[in-house]
Amino acid sequence: MRTRTGDRSDAAFIVEMARLASSIEGRPLPPADDPVLAQGLPPSPDTSVLALDHDGRPVGAAWWHFREPLLVVTPDGAPVPELVIAVTPAERGHGVGRHLLDALITRAARHGYDRLALNVHVLNPAVRLYCRTGFVVAGKGRGPLGVAMVRHLP
Repeated sequence: MRTRTGDRSDAAFIVEMARLASSIEGRPLPPADDPVLAQGLPPSPDTSVLALDHDGRPVGAAWWHFREPLLVVTPDGAPVPELVIAVTPAERGHGVGRHLLDALITRAARHGYDRLALNVHVLNPAVRLYCRTGFVVAGKGRGPLGVAMVRHLP
Protein backbone atom coordinates (compact mmCIF):
# COMPACT_ATOMS: atom_id res chain seq x y z
CA MET A 1 0.00 0.00 0.00
CA ARG A 2 1.31 3.41 -0.83
CA THR A 3 -0.03 6.92 -0.37
CA ARG A 4 0.39 10.15 -2.26
CA THR A 5 -0.78 13.73 -2.06
CA GLY A 6 -3.93 14.49 -4.01
CA ASP A 7 -3.95 16.77 -7.05
CA ARG A 8 -6.56 18.46 -9.25
CA SER A 9 -7.18 15.28 -11.23
CA ASP A 10 -8.37 13.63 -7.98
CA ALA A 11 -11.21 16.09 -7.32
CA ALA A 12 -14.02 13.75 -8.44
CA PHE A 13 -12.58 10.84 -6.41
CA ILE A 14 -12.29 13.07 -3.33
CA VAL A 15 -15.93 14.13 -3.68
CA GLU A 16 -16.90 10.46 -3.92
CA MET A 17 -14.89 9.72 -0.76
CA ALA A 18 -16.61 12.65 0.99
CA ARG A 19 -19.97 11.14 0.01
CA LEU A 20 -18.92 7.79 1.52
CA ALA A 21 -17.55 9.47 4.66
CA SER A 22 -20.79 11.36 5.26
CA SER A 23 -23.17 8.48 4.71
CA ILE A 24 -24.77 6.30 7.32
CA GLU A 25 -24.94 2.57 6.63
CA GLY A 26 -28.07 1.58 4.79
CA ARG A 27 -28.99 5.11 3.75
CA PRO A 28 -28.47 6.62 0.29
CA LEU A 29 -25.31 8.64 -0.30
CA PRO A 30 -25.76 12.40 -0.36
CA PRO A 31 -25.65 13.97 -3.83
CA ALA A 32 -22.27 15.23 -5.01
CA ASP A 33 -23.58 18.81 -5.08
CA ASP A 34 -25.00 18.74 -1.53
CA PRO A 35 -24.00 22.01 0.21
CA VAL A 36 -23.41 20.24 3.54
CA LEU A 37 -21.09 17.78 1.77
CA ALA A 38 -19.18 20.70 0.25
CA GLN A 39 -18.43 22.03 3.77
CA GLY A 40 -16.44 18.88 4.50
CA LEU A 41 -14.28 18.87 1.36
CA PRO A 42 -10.58 19.67 1.54
CA PRO A 43 -9.73 23.30 0.79
CA SER A 44 -7.89 22.00 -2.29
CA PRO A 45 -7.13 18.48 -3.61
CA ASP A 46 -3.44 18.82 -2.66
CA THR A 47 -4.38 18.98 1.03
CA SER A 48 -5.56 15.37 0.85
CA VAL A 49 -3.76 12.03 1.05
CA LEU A 50 -4.83 9.16 -1.22
CA ALA A 51 -4.20 5.45 -0.67
CA LEU A 52 -3.35 3.54 -3.84
CA ASP A 53 -3.77 -0.14 -4.66
CA HIS A 54 -0.98 -2.20 -6.24
CA ASP A 55 -2.00 -0.88 -9.70
CA GLY A 56 -1.82 2.75 -8.56
CA ARG A 57 -5.59 3.30 -8.43
CA PRO A 58 -6.94 5.33 -5.51
CA VAL A 59 -8.90 3.26 -2.98
CA GLY A 60 -9.27 5.76 -0.16
CA ALA A 61 -8.64 9.34 0.85
CA ALA A 62 -8.17 11.40 3.98
CA TRP A 63 -7.81 15.12 4.65
CA TRP A 64 -8.42 17.72 7.29
CA HIS A 65 -10.41 20.91 7.15
CA PHE A 66 -11.91 23.54 9.42
CA ARG A 67 -15.69 23.37 9.25
CA GLU A 68 -17.94 25.88 10.97
CA PRO A 69 -19.02 25.46 13.61
CA LEU A 70 -15.78 23.90 14.78
CA LEU A 71 -16.10 20.36 16.10
CA VAL A 72 -13.34 20.73 18.72
CA VAL A 73 -11.16 23.55 20.00
CA THR A 74 -8.08 23.41 22.21
CA PRO A 75 -8.36 24.51 25.86
CA ASP A 76 -7.13 27.96 24.79
CA GLY A 77 -9.75 28.18 22.03
CA ALA A 78 -7.63 27.37 18.97
CA PRO A 79 -9.36 25.36 16.23
CA VAL A 80 -8.51 21.67 15.91
CA PRO A 81 -8.35 20.39 12.32
CA GLU A 82 -11.16 17.96 11.56
CA LEU A 83 -10.22 14.73 9.81
CA VAL A 84 -12.31 13.16 7.06
CA ILE A 85 -11.48 9.66 5.86
CA ALA A 86 -13.12 7.14 3.56
CA VAL A 87 -12.17 3.87 1.90
CA THR A 88 -13.90 2.25 -1.07
CA PRO A 89 -16.23 -0.53 0.11
CA ALA A 90 -14.22 -3.27 -1.62
CA GLU A 91 -11.03 -2.27 0.22
CA ARG A 92 -12.43 -1.90 3.74
CA GLY A 93 -10.97 -4.18 6.35
CA HIS A 94 -7.61 -4.48 4.56
CA GLY A 95 -5.61 -1.84 6.45
CA VAL A 96 -6.25 1.04 4.03
CA GLY A 97 -7.85 3.23 6.70
CA ARG A 98 -4.94 2.67 9.07
CA HIS A 99 -2.49 3.52 6.30
CA LEU A 100 -4.35 6.73 5.51
CA LEU A 101 -4.56 7.72 9.18
CA ASP A 102 -0.84 7.17 9.67
CA ALA A 103 0.00 9.27 6.60
CA LEU A 104 -2.35 12.09 7.53
CA ILE A 105 -1.21 12.17 11.16
CA THR A 106 2.41 12.47 10.03
CA ARG A 107 1.47 15.22 7.60
CA ALA A 108 -0.59 17.14 10.18
CA ALA A 109 2.29 17.02 12.68
CA ARG A 110 4.65 18.39 10.00
CA HIS A 111 2.20 21.26 9.48
CA GLY A 112 2.51 22.11 13.17
CA TYR A 113 -0.78 20.71 14.44
CA ASP A 114 -0.67 19.00 17.82
CA ARG A 115 -4.00 17.17 17.50
CA LEU A 116 -6.67 16.07 15.05
CA ALA A 117 -10.40 15.67 15.60
CA LEU A 118 -13.06 13.68 13.79
CA ASN A 119 -16.79 13.20 13.84
CA VAL A 120 -18.12 9.66 13.66
CA HIS A 121 -21.56 8.10 13.90
CA VAL A 122 -21.65 6.01 17.07
CA LEU A 123 -22.62 2.88 15.09
CA ASN A 124 -19.90 3.26 12.45
CA PRO A 125 -17.55 0.22 12.54
CA ALA A 126 -14.61 2.59 11.97
CA VAL A 127 -14.90 3.65 15.64
CA ARG A 128 -12.78 0.59 16.48
CA LEU A 129 -10.02 1.79 14.12
CA TYR A 130 -10.08 5.26 15.61
CA CYS A 131 -9.82 3.90 19.15
CA ARG A 132 -6.95 1.57 18.17
CA THR A 133 -5.06 4.49 16.62
CA GLY A 134 -5.25 6.72 19.68
CA PHE A 135 -8.43 8.73 19.21
CA VAL A 136 -10.52 9.26 22.35
CA VAL A 137 -14.05 10.54 22.77
CA ALA A 138 -14.06 14.29 23.34
CA GLY A 139 -17.80 14.90 23.44
CA LYS A 140 -20.89 15.14 21.30
CA GLY A 141 -20.30 15.33 17.58
CA ARG A 142 -22.46 16.41 14.67
CA GLY A 143 -25.86 14.82 14.22
CA PRO A 144 -27.98 13.03 16.80
CA LEU A 145 -25.61 10.03 17.01
CA GLY A 146 -22.34 11.82 16.21
CA VAL A 147 -19.34 11.53 18.50
CA ALA A 148 -16.36 13.90 18.47
CA MET A 149 -13.01 12.16 18.91
CA VAL A 150 -9.53 13.67 19.29
CA ARG A 151 -6.00 12.36 18.93
CA HIS A 152 -2.91 14.15 20.18
CA LEU A 153 -0.10 14.04 17.64
CA PRO A 154 3.52 13.12 18.25
